[in-house]
Amino acid sequence: MPVEPAADFAELQLGFVDQMQWRYEVIRPLVLFADRTATQRAHETQTHPDTVRTLQRRFRRQGMVGLLPKAVKLEGRGRASRVPDAVREEIARLKALDGGFHYRELAHIVFCKFGIRMGNKTVKKLWQESPGHASQPLERVDYHTHPDRYQARLHVVKRYYQGWDKVSIRRVLKVSRPTVDTWIARFETEHFAGLQDKKRGPKEPPRKVWLPRMVQVYHLQKAHPDAGAMAPSEARPGQLSWCSIRRVCGMEPRPSWSQTVAGPIPPTLLRPSVCGSRSSMKPS
Repeated sequence: MPVEPAADFAELQLGFVDQMQWRYEVIRPLVLFADRTATQRAHETQTHPDTVRTLQRRFRRQGMVGLLPKAVKLEGRGRASRVPDAVREEIARLKALDGGFHYRELAHIVFCKFGIRMGNKTVKKLWQESPGHASQPLERVDYHTHPDRYQARLHVVKRYYQGWDKVSIRRVLKVSRPTVDTWIARFETEHFAGLQDKKRGPKEPPRKVWLPRMVQVYHLQKAHPDAGAMAPSEARPGQLSWCSIRRVCGMEPRPSWSQTVAGPIPPTLLRPSVCGSRSSMKPS
C-alpha cells in the first residue's frame, strides 16, 4: 500500500533533531527529483509556498549553509597562525621588560634570535596581543649597580648582538651612549679580553740602573774625572741616558740658562776634546 507524502513527511519529523534537517527535507524532492512544484510540496508538508521557494533559492545559492537560521552567525576560519610559540613568548618577555621597543627593532630581534623574518605589521599585531607578562621574564640589569663589572659589560654586548638598538640598551641598562659605543668597539677589536679591567698606570715600569752598570760608571768616572756626565753615556749609546749618569755619579743638577749666563761654566760640565780644550777652538 503506497504511503501518502504528507504521512511520510509527518513520520520523518519525529526523527529530526534540529531545524536545518526539517528545512532540507522540505525541499529535498524539489532539488533531487524535480517531480513536483513548490506549491505541491508546500501542501504535502503543510508549509507556505513562499517558504518552500525561499528555502529552495537559498539552497541553490549557498548550499546547506543557506538553510541555517538567521540567528546563527558564521565566522571565517581565517589563516592558521604560523608564528611559533617561542616568538610570542619572546615578544611577551620584551614587553614585560620595557615598553619602548619599536616594531622594526622587534622584528630584528626575532630574526637575530630565531632566524625568522617578520613584517612590521605582524610584529605590531603580536605586540598588541601580548599580555605584557611572561612566565620567564628577562633579567633586569642595572649597569652601574651590577656587582661584576665584566658581566655588566657583557650584557651590553649581548643585547647589541641580539638585535637591540643602542638607544634601547641605553634606556634599559641605564648606561650612557658613549659607554655603549666604547664596549662594543672594544669587543669587536679585542673580543672578550677587551671587556676586562685594565690598569691605568704606565704600561712599562720605570727604568732602574742595576748594580753592574753602576760599577761600570763608577770606574769610568775614576778613570776620567774631568770627562763629565756626557762621556760615559756616549761610550755606550742607547744604554744609559745623560740624566741616569748624573744620578749614578751624584753630580749636581744641570744648571739653567740663567745660571750659565750669570757665571762661568763649571769644570765638571767640560769635556776634553781630541784637539784640545773648547777654549782653544774659539777663533781669536
